[in-house]
Amino acid sequence: MQSITESKAHRVVYWLMGAGLFLQLSSEVLYSSGSANGVHVYLLLILPALLLTVWSFLRKESLFSVEVKRFLIAAGLFMTVCSVSAYWSDSGQSVLYVLRKSLVIFFYLSAIIYLVTVAKWQHIKFFIMMLCVVAAVGALVSICYQLVVLDESFGWRTFRIYRMGHGEWIDLGYPVIAGIYFALFGVLAASLVALGQQNRSQNFVLMLVILVLLTYVFLTFSRTSWIAWAAAICYLMVVLRHRATIALATILACIALVMIAIYQNQIAVEVTERQLSGRVQIWLWTLQHFLERPLLGHGFDHSFWPETPYAHAHNFLLQVLFEQGLLGLICYFFMLTSVFAGVWRYREDKLVLAAFALVIYILTAMMVDVQHVITRPGLFWSIFWFPLAFTMGAVNRAQLAAFRNPYKKAS
Repeated sequence: MQSITESKAHRVVYWLMGAGLFLQLSSEVLYSSGSANGVHVYLLLILPALLLTVWSFLRKESLFSVEVKRFLIAAGLFMTVCSVSAYWSDSGQSVLYVLRKSLVIFFYLSAIIYLVTVAKWQHIKFFIMMLCVVAAVGALVSICYQLVVLDESFGWRTFRIYRMGHGEWIDLGYPVIAGIYFALFGVLAASLVALGQQNRSQNFVLMLVILVLLTYVFLTFSRTSWIAWAAAICYLMVVLRHRATIALATILACIALVMIAIYQNQIAVEVTERQLSGRVQIWLWTLQHFLERPLLGHGFDHSFWPETPYAHAHNFLLQVLFEQGLLGLICYFFMLTSVFAGVWRYREDKLVLAAFALVIYILTAMMVDVQHVITRPGLFWSIFWFPLAFTMGAVNRAQLAAFRNPYKKAS
């Protein structure tokens, strides 16, 4: 792996790509129009990534480590299988159409890995903090508008937030998805706290961000988001063991205990009666129909249980089995394994460990929700592809540091 060029032209391109990534990740807060966000992402992020890829190829520069190349190959293979499976699906989408969407995602992954690799740490930290603050402001505005302006009643599941309530602003469409989206920024903020490279003022801001996002995610009553966020926090506390992380985990645990004490009767109903909200029945149905086409599945975006309101398997592994069969699941595991291998190799690098909390978070959430990840620029790019690419960018950054100074461990 060669050192990445740091000319003025490259720095300008990286700043443009950073702006594009910022707009894409915060799009659900900043935009009410998905098409407007798509234009910004294509012009500021995807197009520069394509130009950089062509430039590095012509100059015969190697910008990626072996681990990152393996990840990109695995991701490309997984998306190719998903795209080809559209041929025998009833979705009406052509193979070429899904392949085009997959190619855009491929350049999106490359762009994030570029950025995390070459950016200076203070820029990465500023970028993450700005994202988290924007998300927290959006969450706070939504809470205030719903509870104060619209006068929604506050109670256990009597009101589940997922939108601001004014036009189409900050509208995630469903409480579970809203919880997963906003909790992602909570994990980002917690990861930054766990790294312990902020001053007191910055840590105070991050703590406020986490508390605001925690309130929003609680009001979604999405148990998926609660458990996934808790898993990521526990991981950060065990792996990085920073005092601020332990303090954060303690505060969140105390809040959780207070909530359990206040809502113990409602929680008992959730555990004994609601349980997994019918997901077991959905999972069994999915497994039953997976056996009809076990090798190749029913195809990309195939209609799911049309006799019921259920639109997907509520488990991404089962969704892949249903649509792409065992072949798709093998490719999916190959992609995840490439991420795990990169993290394991550079497990002494703190940024790699902190970034991996995002992967822990989304993989936990995907056990009971999240469906298609091959889409146009939007929500599932943020909650699925970004955590994987950001982690591999940290791996690539650690490898570049080792290349520049082979006698010093990546840090």
